[in-house]
Amino acid sequence: MEYVESGFRAVAGFLSSLYDLKEDVVYDKAIAILKTFGRGKVFDNLLESLNIFDDDMVRLLIYIYRTHRPVIHAYEDVVPVIELLRLRGVKTGLITNGMAIVQQNKVTALGIAGLFDVIIYTDAFGAEYWKPSPVPFKMAVKTLRCPAVKSIYVGDDPSKDFLAPNALGMKTVQIIRSPGIHKPTPEGQGYAAQTTISSLSEYFSVAHENK
Repeated sequence: MEYVESGFRAVAGFLSSLYDLKEDVVYDKAIAILKTFGRGKVFDNLLESLNIFDDDMVRLLIYIYRTHRPVIHAYEDVVPVIELLRLRGVKTGLITNGMAIVQQNKVTALGIAGLFDVIIYTDAFGAEYWKPSPVPFKMAVKTLRCPAVKSIYVGDDPSKDFLAPNALGMKTVQIIRSPGIHKPTPEGQGYAAQTTISSLSEYFSVAHENK
């Protein structure tokens, strides 16, 4: 949600500079539309509510949203846990879906690029290689020179995160933070993670079990 709020703030700032509008009013409208109607056509509805709807403007707002430099923060446990893993000689990797430019901007804003031995932006290889495709997982273990059966994959979205690593023999862990937005596990074999945690600091007990 923090990324969405950052993107809406960028859009609101742009519209307020272009029209006689207050940035906070535009931002609040965007948030209200999102909560009421979901992500479908937020910018269409926003422009209509401001009486400035235009198809080209919708496309421009989408571009601004996707390419803005986000103001976001990692959860407090992320950096300390990964740094400790690296101090212990554990190889680390990140596999991320979504438009490559969006995900790259997120990683840059979070300042976490240096925490990983490999970062795989699945979009760089085409949408067909987004998770749950097994390809990025195979690329990760090959690059890290670590067998899948010795690897642990942590994710939060059972619709895409665990199907491939389960099939490859990885230990899979779903992190379910509270509060948070949690997607339901799809029906079918292999979608559920093998275990769950509520904080990344719990990773160490899971890793110990995987030895």
